[in-house]
Amino acid sequence: MEVVQRNEAFKKIDGKMKFAYVQIFVLQDGILYSGKWTSRLDSPRTLNDRQEVKRIPTEDRGPEVNAAWSAVYVKTPSLLAYIDGNLEKQIAREVETCETLRNNSHPNIATYYGYMETNCRVSGLCFTRYMSTLLEAVNPQRLGKVAFLSSPRELVNENMKSSLDGILAAIRHLHSLGLHNDINPANIMLDEDGTFILIDFDSSRYIGESLRNTETKRTCHWHDPSVDISLEKNDLDAFKDLQIWLNGSRDGDFLLE
Repeated sequence: MEVVQRNEAFKKIDGKMKFAYVQIFVLQDGILYSGKWTSRLDSPRTLNDRQEVKRIPTEDRGPEVNAAWSAVYVKTPSLLAYIDGNLEKQIAREVETCETLRNNSHPNIATYYGYMETNCRVSGLCFTRYMSTLLEAVNPQRLGKVAFLSSPRELVNENMKSSLDGILAAIRHLHSLGLHNDINPANIMLDEDGTFILIDFDSSRYIGESLRNTETKRTCHWHDPSVDISLEKNDLDAFKDLQIWLNGSRDGDFLLE
């Protein structure tokens, strides 16, 4: 049994506030209980030592979600990441990048609020919650680059094509601070106004930094696997492919296959 919280209660006796009892909350076998305890100096050893013991339901509590309220997105590591012995280093690197972006914000870069903590460890990163990725919005079938370019692409509209200017501005902003190195439709979100927002900064590296030695993860068909150094060209080549992919241009081939 673990005592997780104590709250002293007082009541008025003969016109004076005097100690009445301690409301104690304990965890036992993963279940939360509350009860009263009369001593201010020590704690109960068992559930039966307390008075008015009650089991406290903790699942499915709180009001139902209201669509008009603001929500955050908590990014947590994939289960595959836990196999990697460098998980802590990878998360720390992403936190440092996000803290830099928080102090150097841009309207087309995801808004970062801070980290979530569990047992004194970073367990998640908190961002604004956006509507959907660009990939989900225009290519829900997840066709390959060439197949999508040849498809009717009925979900692509003119506003989306012009929104790419914001992503290019975001890339150049990142280049002034470091690099992104993973430009692709799955790393672009749409907000409720249709604005394009760049996300996912675990692949950000500084100019000249090795990508292989830092175990940088990049998206297949959206990077040149022969390039092992963080360069501005990496992002700009991916952006050119993104333009072809979204605009439907058949004047040129994809740079990255």
